Amino acid sequence: MTSTTEPLDAHPATEVGERRFPGANAKLMGAVLCVIGFGLVCWPSLLAGALGLETLAAAFWWWARVAEDRAEQIPRWTWIRRPALALWLACAFEALAATLPPGVLAGPGNLSPLITWTEALAVAWAGLELLAALPLARLFSDRPGPVIGPWLPVLLPAAGFLVLWRHVAQWTSVPPVRNAVLVLVLVTALLASLRAFGRLRIVASLRWLAVADCALAAALVAMREVSLEVSMLLWLGACGGRAALLAGELRGSAPRRSPAASRLWRASGWTASAALSWPLIQALGFGHPRLAHPAWAVVAGVATALVAWTVVRRTVNLPERRAVVRREPAIPVTQLAATMTLVAGPVALLVAWWTGFEASWPTSILALAPALIGGLLAWLRNRRGVVRLESWVENAGPRLRALARGTFHGVVTLEQRLVRLVARIGLALIAPTRDLHTGDAQEYLLFLVGLTVLALVLPLLG
Repeated sequence: MTSTTEPLDAHPATEVGERRFPGANAKLMGAVLCVIGFGLVCWPSLLAGALGLETLAAAFWWWARVAEDRAEQIPRWTWIRRPALALWLACAFEALAATLPPGVLAGPGNLSPLITWTEALAVAWAGLELLAALPLARLFSDRPGPVIGPWLPVLLPAAGFLVLWRHVAQWTSVPPVRNAVLVLVLVTALLASLRAFGRLRIVASLRWLAVADCALAAALVAMREVSLEVSMLLWLGACGGRAALLAGELRGSAPRRSPAASRLWRASGWTASAALSWPLIQALGFGHPRLAHPAWAVVAGVATALVAWTVVRRTVNLPERRAVVRREPAIPVTQLAATMTLVAGPVALLVAWWTGFEASWPTSILALAPALIGGLLAWLRNRRGVVRLESWVENAGPRLRALARGTFHGVVTLEQRLVRLVARIGLALIAPTRDLHTGDAQEYLLFLVGLTVLALVLPLLG
């Protein structure tokens, strides 16, 4: 008689790991950690921000741990701890500045610039890496994360914007750091808009549109043309609208199942992009002389035009293919989200005008031109009656998408090669220091102690 009892070693080691980290519990636990992490990041404290990023990294590790391809997912998302380490460094220097007496900060040694620069660079590094503005983490939006898939690439740029928005005083206090951040986020917005324009699937495009919106919002924060509350509201209208549209797409493409809903989403997405880009281009092209630069305004304008095109072009009506029509809820959640997205941008601009933001009519028209051009061309492309424009766009569309993809991959490849070159040069420069000891652990500790004593004695000799 054959026994139906399975042996104890019938289950592989991976299933044991799954029993230790159940998928449903891990998904819920990761979501709770993300909520806690975002709450801490929004708290006005560097220590809370560092704890929040550590919590987000723990959520990513938890999700990667229960994934079927955990051997690939866990190493892929380990870099998320680097922004947390950067904020820990900023916390350390902030605590150092609080403990040192005023004479040391303003005396002959004058440690204040060192502390200010290090704190600004650390905060900027944390926000930029989460925004995909650094070569080390440029491609994360092309790699859906474990367990909750496309949502992970949307969470990271949102966390990066919140870091830069909440701790704006730290990294904008050093003008070179602020200028570097402004250039990097504008380049990131352009690359993300190119990537979104080159992708045909709306889910992939929405992931990159979220990166572009966060980068443009971070540039607006760097310009300080409007208040931080207005910047937050504009960001919520743009990036929050992309997140709501992504949620609808992942649930049966509900935003595109009816012509009225798709038209509403096209209008709300374009309005959010135009509202976010208008004060930014206005400030970059015609704002403060020390911050405004025509080249930066052109970069922001091209990115805005591509974002407007992608939003209007990709959100097309999707006919219902089921024999049984889907039951619509009593309250159309997707249309409610689209309406909130449509209202958020104009309300934010009204608040900005009420608090003192003003712009002349000629400059306002120029600042709105990229969004108008991109949205109008996409609207004409969606209309099948324009035969002449239809044939021209049909021939040029695949070539332009291929050009956008090639430009994106070319820039990313160049950045990665430059990073590898700098790393090799750095390893070559520190190679002599590795030859100062034989490799024994105790000798290496003595070597570090000697360097520490030397660092303490040299200032006294000077």
